[in-house]
Amino acid sequence: MSTTYRQASDTLLHGEFGVYPSKGIRYALSLTQTGLHIQRLVPKPEDDHRTVLPIMDMVGCHTLRSRGTNDVFAYFSIYSYPMKKKKVAMGSTRARQRLVHTFRVDEASKYEKNQSIAEKWATAIKCLIQDVPISSDIEITRDLQPRARRLLLILNPCGGRGNSLQQCHTHILPIITEADISYNLVQTERQNHARELVQTINLEEWDGIVVISGDGLLFEVINGLMERSDWEDAIKMPIGILPCGSGNALAGAINYNAGFEQAMGSELLLNCILLLCHGTVMPMDLVSVTTCSGTRSFSFLSVAWGFISDVDIESEKYRHMGSARFTFGTMVRVASLRTYRGRLSYLPVLDAHRPICRSITLSPNGSLAPIQRSQLHRTISDMGLCEERNIMYERSSAALDTNELPSFETSPSPGSPTALHTSQFTFDSVPDDLSEHDHVLPNDVELPTHHQVNGPKDDLLPPLGQPLPKSWVTVEGDFVLVLGIYQTHLGADLFTAPFSYFDDGLVHLFFVKAGISRTALVRLFLAMEKGTHVGMECPYVVHVPVRAFRLEPLTTKGILTVDGERVEYGPVQVQVHRGLGNLITGSGRVRMTSF
Repeated sequence: MSTTYRQASDTLLHGEFGVYPSKGIRYALSLTQTGLHIQRLVPKPEDDHRTVLPIMDMVGCHTLRSRGTNDVFAYFSIYSYPMKKKKVAMGSTRARQRLVHTFRVDEASKYEKNQSIAEKWATAIKCLIQDVPISSDIEITRDLQPRARRLLLILNPCGGRGNSLQQCHTHILPIITEADISYNLVQTERQNHARELVQTINLEEWDGIVVISGDGLLFEVINGLMERSDWEDAIKMPIGILPCGSGNALAGAINYNAGFEQAMGSELLLNCILLLCHGTVMPMDLVSVTTCSGTRSFSFLSVAWGFISDVDIESEKYRHMGSARFTFGTMVRVASLRTYRGRLSYLPVLDAHRPICRSITLSPNGSLAPIQRSQLHRTISDMGLCEERNIMYERSSAALDTNELPSFETSPSPGSPTALHTSQFTFDSVPDDLSEHDHVLPNDVELPTHHQVNGPKDDLLPPLGQPLPKSWVTVEGDFVLVLGIYQTHLGADLFTAPFSYFDDGLVHLFFVKAGISRTALVRLFLAMEKGTHVGMECPYVVHVPVRAFRLEPLTTKGILTVDGERVEYGPVQVQVHRGLGNLITGSGRVRMTSF
């Protein structure tokens, strides 16, 4: 980010304009790096009050012309979605509301001159929205204007409560049109449809891939990109998510990264659409996950065993409840708390700024040109939208360095998995609290099909079944849950790892040992909604930042999930690959490139 971007007082443009429709009102506008300052001139107000429209709330700016052939005026409209108070049954709340400010340029007696001024303002505003460096020292011309972005939107019509297509037409498409984003919208028709689709697309046609669903569809996209022969280029394609699923964990992390208050439902969706329009891209860690058969996949969110994975999978029957399914599923599982015996080994991060939590105590860790397009079936597209828009148009709807660690040459290569049979490992019998009657884990459900995944080598991991180095820490015993997470959120309302960053190169490993009371477990998850659990002291809860870990279940039955999707049960091992992917965040604590 340039120095001029940080100087909010640096005025880029200043002018006096009328409004549309004309009511004799005139305003003085001043555009700075952070917002548009609006002051009414006529009629003169009683005070010197100014309205500031933050750049962060804007999504786009269009130049317009009246239908009247004799009208020499030009116009520019600014589309924004600020937070406003909204009345609800129990009082009021804050929510984003659409505002359109249309200003009339009437400085000259000829349309061409007025249009040139309108284009100058529109260009400057678009540059600021997309973080294109501009300053008062340079001439703002249309050549600076960012190229219209092209996005592949992949929508799961069955995600969440099944209303993702309605949300798309009501909110997503109208807003990204205001942001001059061109798109193709594809609806998935079956499991792994998105995975197959991204393996065949021409990457040069797109500036990003955005899923309109929950976290599961993004897992398909990431692994589809990793299955391409050009995976090293493909995985750098910016990916984004617009939350229309049940969990929406990554969307919650993106929302938090932007500095917004925790949000759910349509409020979270609007925040994420707004951030998508701004287009900032940040590196994101991806985690290699190898299961007992040698199948390898790449994860962006979490690996879970025990309580969390049980709730995730068992609550599928309550999908019609939306995100409330997880709350209900948690209550059911707490009432019949299970424990699982296993062996957990991990490679701790030896870093002074992020101390290892070896004691069984939960504690915070640090501070917080025209192109040829391929055919896509069942699509909705706006490609070829007119450049000129009419003023009478109305929208139809109201950094850590890697430690010196031992390396291992995995044999065979990651792209060629070897069958590793679970018979290599000894399993204990089913625990007493897991009788055949109350064991409702659907072990007979269809698991994801095995795919050939490429990717960087897991140089910190020996093959499954081989001994781990002495630098690793091993814990064996009875667990309520084991969770490796690499985002701040496990769900839109579960602020699980507040100290996590998109590209910190860490897996935040949590485990809860047997012996914790139901009351303490409920208190833990309630505190997790606000992230306050990091200050709790509980002798059964451990958090430790790691680079890699191996989990060997010693109980015959159970559920393992990767990014909320069920995988084969048995030994599993994990290694983080720092900054392997690119995520569209729209904003953040560190400004990066725009797509």
